[in-house]
Amino acid sequence: MENASKALTIAGGILIGLLVIGALVLMFNQIGDYEKAQSKNDKNSQLAEFNNDYERYLDDKGINGTDVISLINKVMDYNKRALKGGVANSVNYDIKMSITVSGLTEFNKKYAYDKMSDSDSLFTNDSFTFDKSSTNNSLKKLLDDFSKTEGDLGIEEMKKLAYAYDSNANINENKSNIKEKLLEINSSKYAGWTGTTSPTLNAIKKYRQYSEFKSSTFVQAQDTEYQDGQIKNIYLKFSK
Repeated sequence: MENASKALTIAGGILIGLLVIGALVLMFNQIGDYEKAQSKNDKNSQLAEFNNDYERYLDDKGINGTDVISLINKVMDYNKRALKGGVANSVNYDIKMSITVSGLTEFNKKYAYDKMSDSDSLFTNDSFTFDKSSTNNSLKKLLDDFSKTEGDLGIEEMKKLAYAYDSNANINENKSNIKEKLLEINSSKYAGWTGTTSPTLNAIKKYRQYSEFKSSTFVQAQDTEYQDGQIKNIYLKFSK
């Protein structure tokens, strides 16, 4: 009888031990599941915050060209960081990003100079794409030139220079007319201006169209594309 009682006590102890172990295993599994869910939530939150930095430009009513230029610069800056590779704050910098703007034939019809050749228009194709390979893109250089000259001279002065450009005059005549205006702005700084240094003759020639681009409206051409929940490709088109 005594042996049976001891056996029951031992069996009860073993059972309790197994129950405790089972409870601990269940608890650890639940903790693991919680941590996984929390990690997933954190990742989704970080990606949502990253995506929102670009999606906020994609207004249903459209955005102006100034916002398009800001978005281009953000994409280009991102792609420069992406060249380093790796993941940071749940953002996979190995995923390259692009922005495509189309409908530019209509823009040229509305804003390019009369009698201008295609090469004299701000946009020589109906669309352009900025992506990881666009670092030395000629249009990007021109946009940077516009930004620099606006910073150096001011927007109003740059507009005056653009309106001094005559599409019917030859290059030397335009250089002479524009240099005269530049000397009025700063005679010492632009005494040796030949059209190849900032502000370049090419930038001045196209600046009027650039001004119109900045104030034009652009809408989404198609849905934004994502990879693994991360924004990848943005599509815009000229509207008006």
